[in-house]
Amino acid sequence: MIKLIVFDWDDVFTLGSKEGYFMCYHETLVELNMHLDPKEERKRIMAKWSKSHREELRELLKEHPELLDKACKIYESKLFGNTFIDNLSIIPGTIELVKRLSKNYILCVATGLNPDVLKNKVILKFDFPDVFKQVISSYDIDDVEKQKPHPYMVEQILKTQNIKPHEAVLVGDAKGDVLMAQAAGLIPIVVLSGHLNKNEAEELNVEYIIENITLLEQVLSEINTTQTS
Repeated sequence: MIKLIVFDWDDVFTLGSKEGYFMCYHETLVELNMHLDPKEERKRIMAKWSKSHREELRELLKEHPELLDKACKIYESKLFGNTFIDNLSIIPGTIELVKRLSKNYILCVATGLNPDVLKNKVILKFDFPDVFKQVISSYDIDDVEKQKPHPYMVEQILKTQNIKPHEAVLVGDAKGDVLMAQAAGLIPIVVLSGHLNKNEAEELNVEYIIENITLLEQVLSEINTTQTS
């Protein structure tokens, strides 16, 4: 039986995160008077997706490493200001869903989102209930190699919550989420509200694919039925 659900946050609970991040990075480059071809800008951002913003900016500014510290300060002003949060919306029914799930499952979060932005901006904006037993972010990990898709974040959650891998699922929207789940021995569930489309998810050998998080309960029921049969 499934006891633990680990969630990615961006484009799982809240929509528009991709657009928000891209806008923060783009506006940072503009303020630095740096201009990349749009395709190259996107390519560099995606190359370090789910890493900390410092690693993303290191990639964006790889020809100009001397600008990295200044770029981080500019980016943080965008992330902690209105540029990111104004792009976000929430899928109707999400709050009610997590309240129901918290009665039967341990809920945790493994995210690339800055934890201060999550706590002080996103959760407050959408009035999320206090249902998550543990939240771990890429920003909590000093070793870049242990960030997504490395299984480290999930392994720390399993250890803290005293849950075996086969008793947990991970809900995410991106390739890094799937690879992290598979490496840690969790069942990945892909929501199509973010990066992956159905074909891409299937190519990653994902069995459980849903349009958005509000359909999660029926998948959990299916998994639980399969495990007990």
